Amino acid sequence: MAASRRSGQTNTSKKVRILGICVLLVIGIYTAGWYFAADQARSRLMAALDRSQGAAISAACPDAEIRGFPFRFGLFCSGVSIDDNRRGISASFGALRSAAQVYDPFHVVFEVDEPVVVRAAPGLTFSAEWATLQSSAQLAMDGVERSSLAVDGLKANLVSALAGELLNLSASHGELHLRRNGPDLDAAASLLAVSGTVEGKSRPLPPVTVDIDVTMADKAALLRGANRDAANLRGAKGELRALSADLGEGRTLRISGPFSFNDEGYVSGKLKLEITGIDGWRDTLKAAFPEADKNIDTAGNMLTALVSGGNRVSVDVTLNDGDVMISGFIKVGEIPPI
Repeated sequence: MAASRRSGQTNTSKKVRILGICVLLVIGIYTAGWYFAADQARSRLMAALDRSQGAAISAACPDAEIRGFPFRFGLFCSGVSIDDNRRGISASFGALRSAAQVYDPFHVVFEVDEPVVVRAAPGLTFSAEWATLQSSAQLAMDGVERSSLAVDGLKANLVSALAGELLNLSASHGELHLRRNGPDLDAAASLLAVSGTVEGKSRPLPPVTVDIDVTMADKAALLRGANRDAANLRGAKGELRALSADLGEGRTLRISGPFSFNDEGYVSGKLKLEITGIDGWRDTLKAAFPEADKNIDTAGNMLTALVSGGNRVSVDVTLNDGDVMISGFIKVGEIPPI
């Protein structure tokens, strides 16, 4: 009886030892695999960045590290810079932190520290800082399937050396969403409580909430990363489902309709413009742009006449190679090429 009990205890001890060895073996294999995969990922990233140097579009990610053991993979850089040598555009960002769960490696979240500085020739500089900026991306085997970005406490500056003006903008919250829709690219963005000033002219811009929802035909390649020329909008076409602005107090504006760009960058399209609170818009714009008060009055009077003195109007806007025409024949302005 005692011998049988001792034999059972011995068998149990052996099973426990074997189980412990198996657990340690699995942990060891997992640890080695994680660090091997991290080293491979970092090596391939650095090789890709090295190959980009001197190319049309180059990038840098100083002090790159893969972190997150044991349950995450994450790329960490002390900063990020991108240069488009062909178009004369450069961008630099603060520290980058990213993470993807081991069990869901195709869903990646990012955080980027301020500031971001974008320079474009000739003499145009954009800079921004924020309280928090977070982004996420759902990856696919052939690139990014969809991506989102959210920012709080945004403050941005746009400097034009040629015009000699500094535009200051701020927004309490902003979002950007991109997704592939077959061969097309869907994009939606919003900015809450956007306000700004133009320094040197004491020109206050009133707070406004802006939303945009647009589809660009055959531009899904932007997320696939398969075609660098996909960023070129010349020759592109799309559908503006809605571009809206809300100043509050009944002052709203909405534009929608199809559009296209020719090979020279001029836009054409047939849009629907809806404005509520014409008098309010007129007073607000005249306060912000006093030097254009006569043109603003003319446009406001024309819109009011179209609705027989009402304060809400819906008109057709035709864009013809950059020329802006209301009701198909009244030219009210021009849009420069992109």
